[in-house]
Amino acid sequence: MKERSLTKNVNPALIACVLLLAVYGSVIVRSAVSGMDAGDALFRRHLLGLAVGLVPLVVAWVIDYRKFQGWIGPLMLLNAFLILSPRIPGLGDEAGGATSWLQIAGFRLFQPSEPAKLVTIIIMAAVIARYDGSISKARDVAKIMGILAVPLGLILLQPDLGTGLVFIAITMGMLLVGGLKPRWFLLFALVGVVLTGVVLRAGVLEEYQVNRLLVFVDPKLDPTGAGYNLEQSKIAIGSGEVTGKGLGKSTQGNLNFLPERHTDFIFSVLGEEFGFAGAMMLLAVYLALLLTSLEIAASSRDLFGSLIVVGVMSMWTFQIFENVGMTIGLMPITGIPLPFMSFGSSFMVTNLAATGMLLSVWSRRAG
Repeated sequence: MKERSLTKNVNPALIACVLLLAVYGSVIVRSAVSGMDAGDALFRRHLLGLAVGLVPLVVAWVIDYRKFQGWIGPLMLLNAFLILSPRIPGLGDEAGGATSWLQIAGFRLFQPSEPAKLVTIIIMAAVIARYDGSISKARDVAKIMGILAVPLGLILLQPDLGTGLVFIAITMGMLLVGGLKPRWFLLFALVGVVLTGVVLRAGVLEEYQVNRLLVFVDPKLDPTGAGYNLEQSKIAIGSGEVTGKGLGKSTQGNLNFLPERHTDFIFSVLGEEFGFAGAMMLLAVYLALLLTSLEIAASSRDLFGSLIVVGVMSMWTFQIFENVGMTIGLMPITGIPLPFMSFGSSFMVTNLAATGMLLSVWSRRAG
């Protein structure tokens, strides 16, 4: 396919979903930061992230995704460099208890683990596609788990538990489509339970991370600390009732009761201002986004392309499920933002680049 014909193969449903989410997110972020001292500057940064993200979207769209299938080695080196780069003296910056950001001359640039998610998706797709839809041998499973262990281990050392869980979700989704036998998923679940117990007892996690997990079981365990965010979030969403208090009328947000309201708890602000109806509208657009992605995966001319799309779908699905779930107490608080909605330039640019990857697969689909 000639590159100039790409625009004739655009997926209008995908573009519409992403555009709706970006506009909806910008409206809520504008409202969430309006009561902050640097609110105007934060909103300008949010819009800048959207504008900058259009560049990797177009680049990922134009590049033929099949060219990456033979680049596993260089991509693994790139992934390791991205995740290790915050550890380079003078370049790393700490935020939320994790040294996961890059800074130069005091200016925070971006969070390298975000683009590393997309690099991991490409690597995993290339490796899993080699098994042609059937993975059953222990040595093959061990090889794939070994590839996951490198970025996952480095991210957990930052420590960034939330991002680490996203990498696991991406891999599990791709293995499900890639033909891994069901018995292996049962084994992974058992190993996960055992490792969780070991990690909690061994003191690997930071104290604030352990407290977040404990208040998930009992929110009243630490009402002024780790449980405070959850309680305020539930109050905000509950007070929105059916139609909400109206745009800009979030009392939990404007009176500073709700922490991180423009990032991790943006859904709480939406729930308070637009109520149950506004929340359902958002989830409906997300459902349309995922169903459109599924259509793109099914249309791919090869398993490699399908796996790339499934990797992005798994990333979005887990982030949506985890973020919305943690704001209403159904999931532990892990610091995962909401795709296309939360403030965060690195996060926004990564999601737009992922959209470009899906467009690349769709533009070169079979038929």
